[in-house]
Amino acid sequence: MSEEQVQQIDSNIENKPAQPLGPKRPQKEPQLENLDEIFKRISDDFSDVAPLQQIAQKFNVNPGQLILGIIFVAFTLTIFGAGNLLVKILIGILYPAYMSVQCVKQKDNAKSKIWLSYWVIYLLMFLLDRVMWFAFHDLLQLYFPIKNMTLIWMYYPKTRGAIIIFDKLVLQLNKLGILEKPKQKHE
Repeated sequence: MSEEQVQQIDSNIENKPAQPLGPKRPQKEPQLENLDEIFKRISDDFSDVAPLQQIAQKFNVNPGQLILGIIFVAFTLTIFGAGNLLVKILIGILYPAYMSVQCVKQKDNAKSKIWLSYWVIYLLMFLLDRVMWFAFHDLLQLYFPIKNMTLIWMYYPKTRGAIIIFDKLVLQLNKLGILEKPKQKHE
C-alpha cells in the first residue's frame, strides 16, 4: 500500500462518525431538572416569608438561590465547627419564631399545627441535645449539620417533618396510655 492510500484511509476513518456496537440505547433524560425550576419551586415554598423576599430583592437574586445559599453556608460552617450556635439560632429559632408569629397574626389553624408541632419536637430535641451530643459527637463528626438539616426538614413546607414526628409521638404516647384523661371516681 502506498503512503497516499494509507493517508486516504486515515482521513476517511476520521470523517466517519463512530458507529455504536450493538442495539441503539434510548437517551436518558437528565436526572436533575433545570436549576431555575428548582430555585422557583423553593421560592414558591417560602413565598410567605416577607423578609426573605425583601432580602432577595435587595440583592437582586432569586429567593430560592438565597435559601440554598443560606443552607449551604450554614452546613459549611457547622461542618468546620464554626458558628454552631449562630446557625442553630438562625435556623432553629429565629425563622420558626417569625413564622409562628405570622400564624398567630393570620389565625391560620393549618399552619399553627405545623409550628406548634415544631416547637414541641424542638423542645424535646433541646432536652435531649446534651445527651445526644455527648453520645455521638466523637462518633459522628456531622452531628451539628445533621441536627440543623433535621430542623429544616421539620419545618420545610413540602416535608412538614414536625407533624410527622409529632403525630407518631402522640400515637405512641396514646398507645402507652400516657395521654389519656385520668378516670374520675364516682362517689
